[in-house]
Amino acid sequence: MLKSTLVTVFFLAITILPATAGEVTVYRDTYGIPHVYGETDADAAFGLGYAQAEDRLEDIYENARIAIGQSAEFFGEDGVQSDYIMRVMENEAKCKAHYEQSADHLKELSISFIAGINAFAKEHPERVPNYALELQPWHPACIGRAMILRWPIGTAMDEMRETPQGPGFSSNCFAVAADRTEDGSAILLTDPHLTWESLAVFHEARVHGKDLNMCGFWIAGSPLMALGHNGKVGWAMTTGGPDTTDVFALKAKIDGLSLKYEYEGEGVAAKIKSFTIKVKGEEEPRVMPAIFTMHGPVMAEPVPDPDTGEMVLLAAKSPYWDDLGYFEQAYEMCLAQNSDEYYKAISRNSMMEQNNMFADTRGNIGYVRIGKTPIRPEGYDWTKPVPGNTKDTQWLGIYDLKDHVQLINPEAGYMQNCNVSPERMLVDSPLTPDKFPTPLYNVSWDYDNPRGKRLTALLHNNDKISKEDAKAIVMDVYDILAEPWKKALKSAASIKHDVGVDSVIEDILAWNGEYTQDSTAAPYVWKWRLKCEEDATIDLESIVKGRTLDTDARIAIMGKLEEAVKEMHETYKKKPVTWGEIHVVGRSGTYYPLDGADYGKKPWNFSETVRDVVTRPLKDQPGVNAAYSGCMSTMLMFMNKNGIESYTTTPWGVSAVPESPHHTDQAKELFSKRRMKPAWFKRADLMAHVTATTVLQVP
Repeated sequence: MLKSTLVTVFFLAITILPATAGEVTVYRDTYGIPHVYGETDADAAFGLGYAQAEDRLEDIYENARIAIGQSAEFFGEDGVQSDYIMRVMENEAKCKAHYEQSADHLKELSISFIAGINAFAKEHPERVPNYALELQPWHPACIGRAMILRWPIGTAMDEMRETPQGPGFSSNCFAVAADRTEDGSAILLTDPHLTWESLAVFHEARVHGKDLNMCGFWIAGSPLMALGHNGKVGWAMTTGGPDTTDVFALKAKIDGLSLKYEYEGEGVAAKIKSFTIKVKGEEEPRVMPAIFTMHGPVMAEPVPDPDTGEMVLLAAKSPYWDDLGYFEQAYEMCLAQNSDEYYKAISRNSMMEQNNMFADTRGNIGYVRIGKTPIRPEGYDWTKPVPGNTKDTQWLGIYDLKDHVQLINPEAGYMQNCNVSPERMLVDSPLTPDKFPTPLYNVSWDYDNPRGKRLTALLHNNDKISKEDAKAIVMDVYDILAEPWKKALKSAASIKHDVGVDSVIEDILAWNGEYTQDSTAAPYVWKWRLKCEEDATIDLESIVKGRTLDTDARIAIMGKLEEAVKEMHETYKKKPVTWGEIHVVGRSGTYYPLDGADYGKKPWNFSETVRDVVTRPLKDQPGVNAAYSGCMSTMLMFMNKNGIESYTTTPWGVSAVPESPHHTDQAKELFSKRRMKPAWFKRADLMAHVTATTVLQVP
């Protein structure tokens, strides 16, 4: 993050704010989480804006710049491609035009929210970074849409490469019916596993207005909750969903001063527009052209036709290029008072393609594989570029949500989706691919994974889940590959080897398979398996499937264990070392021991625990790996007729300010210890835990 400097900030004129002044109270609880109380929804939005700015002011400005395509000017080369895409998508222009046509109550929310941010910035000019900009009331929608567009753009890129790679992030969610729990509460987990940077870092809050009552996580720069619950309904999302985006191949050629592509035997002039992008450290701005066709923008360099050598344009088309209903849908989701109303809200299909799970206080649980999905003509492979020169490939409409893959109140009484196929969500899942249109089912990279397998087993084998059971499931750090690797090691132990590894072998064979911070076996297992996957002669599949290993295989894996032990002892100068000494969580130079793991190459050496954390080496601490991705906004909800009781945890703390006591307090007290904190959503539950109170006057 760039160093904050004093700059002049332009504030919204008071004449465009709500006419009636009000008062809003922001309480801070034990962990600094803001609890906002306002008489009106607009008042509450003002308080949330103020609180978000207090915790994440720099991130709000950075997110706004990313959303409108003006980040490279301050953040350099890393922002160029993102700026270009946001300009191509006309994100700010479209969101501004949509905002101007929006309902007054939605405008009021955005105006008040921005005013709250500006109020904090005016009071604390020392906190305003040099990349601050004049925030506009349509910027929250810009930020939300920028987040949403990541999914269809990713799909388009996959289809251009003709390789479904999947996203660089994952998530967990599960739901349990009331009759399968100890106290009769339905249970819902939302647990996104995103990279802990930029747009993906959510802000935690509780907000109470006249109609809006929200408890959960927000994108920094938005007044509407992304994940969590209101007083009656909760929801969760994980990546995976319908095929919402296509790529059309168009033969093109230069015709005089025009670039023309072929459609129905005629030459159609492409529209070419240039974008000027300022880049930090460069004297002159970059001028980056974009080509637009009837299908959509060209999102890759032109390629030659393999047969004729003619130029081929690859144009991406998605309903999301013109869909601007995110803000309205998010508002309706936050207002929903039961699962039926929630279902109606998501029927707008303005959210990105996701596995959407929900539950309500009446005990209902539900799942829908959401995403605005086109109805395509048959006869084409829509996972690859299709001919764009004919009306025969034109879309036929958009699927209604009732046609999507979904499961309401499953007979089994539970379901999970940790980025897995619908047929892997529960034992004997009724959601098989033969029952749904292929683009709505759309499973490629997301068929199954260790998290999904482990969660299914834990949920299926417990028919009366208690609150403590549920918390333990969320925080589970068991490796489902532990036993086959231990079996392989046991068979290799008879091979002649360095006696110096005998104690390590004994430690690994006694290991319980959990990546806990006090484990001395886990570091050796981690290093040994990474060594094994580097050797192409080692048959990882046979190890994982528990097959009998021949002598050569046993010699090979024992040799890798000897290498791993030697390297570990050379690196750490002690034996043994614990998992928590070399895997940590924290930031700004403050770190704490970590439980959980995510490492290895797919498919056969890939391990990830339900409590998923991805680490990378710390530059200033050789041999130590710090978490930077994985579980990042975890909320466990218990639904019953008396309301919703929820528990949360995040890996760091609510404040991005290094000097704040809430910068890494959750890393120390919660995340490192696999604990969760109460949300204290009701005022009566909160008041005994209030550590600070701020009363704000709303203009």
